[in-house]
Amino acid sequence: MQYHHSKRIHYYFRKNDPMMLSKAIEGFTLACRARRLSEHTLTDYGRTMRRFLAHIGDTPIQGVSSTQVAAFLAAQPYSAKTVLNYHIGLSALWTWCIREGYTDRHIIRQVEKPRPQKVVVQPFTDVEVRAMMSAIRRNADRDKAIILTLLDTGLRASELCGLKLADIDLSNRRLKVLGKGNKERLLPFSARTASSLFRYLSTLDPPASPFPFTRTSLAHLIQRIGKRAGLQDAHPHRFRHTFAVTFLRNGGDPYTLQEILGHSTMEMVKGYLLLAQIDIDAAHKRASPVENWKL
Repeated sequence: MQYHHSKRIHYYFRKNDPMMLSKAIEGFTLACRARRLSEHTLTDYGRTMRRFLAHIGDTPIQGVSSTQVAAFLAAQPYSAKTVLNYHIGLSALWTWCIREGYTDRHIIRQVEKPRPQKVVVQPFTDVEVRAMMSAIRRNADRDKAIILTLLDTGLRASELCGLKLADIDLSNRRLKVLGKGNKERLLPFSARTASSLFRYLSTLDPPASPFPFTRTSLAHLIQRIGKRAGLQDAHPHRFRHTFAVTFLRNGGDPYTLQEILGHSTMEMVKGYLLLAQIDIDAAHKRASPVENWKL
């Protein structure tokens, strides 16, 4: 047996034995945990690796072809966005394998990325949010705190679910959030949201998790409340869109919005800017003195 040492993972294997896909996945997963990637990312990667391994079988990593990868992606009965996530996960695996010397070909780069359809998500109106607040039944303090926090901060669903009691600073009205890429940011929230959070958190026994949900169970909660309010498309991410568009409509600048939302680039913010501009154009058309006075 030969001992192979890398900066991250240690393996025992025979000198001439090829690195099997299952073993590579095991090492990659350990490396991801060592990098303190979020549980959300680890879960997504794990799902991708299990399905890929089941699809092509346990084979030497060096022998996997781009054709096999393309066939795997084509066989998935999921949305283009989900399949794109699979492509991203496999690309991360191959990047790690090349760095560790287990293969010399990045075959994932030879496979074209799926292109998800761009769907414009409409923000909630104030009438819709009020209807949802009125539709809350059980756990009223908790559910009101959830809705106000999502709406007031633009949090991702996973970020809300990952909050700890120590992350909620009611005195200074700030949340400490660990976002994508393990980037930490501080988000302000309003006095009304602080009041709602105080009312709910005062009922908890530390060290209870303030919002003991997964992304899926949180989505189901918002869907149930939305359905009772007569809404067809209520989900946590719409609160993020609503915050972003309303922030811009009320005079917030896009660079501050980028920081609040935790985006690494301005690309996502451009979509919110477009929605806000459409709103401004419509308001101008209604209010134009030249148009209204028929000058």
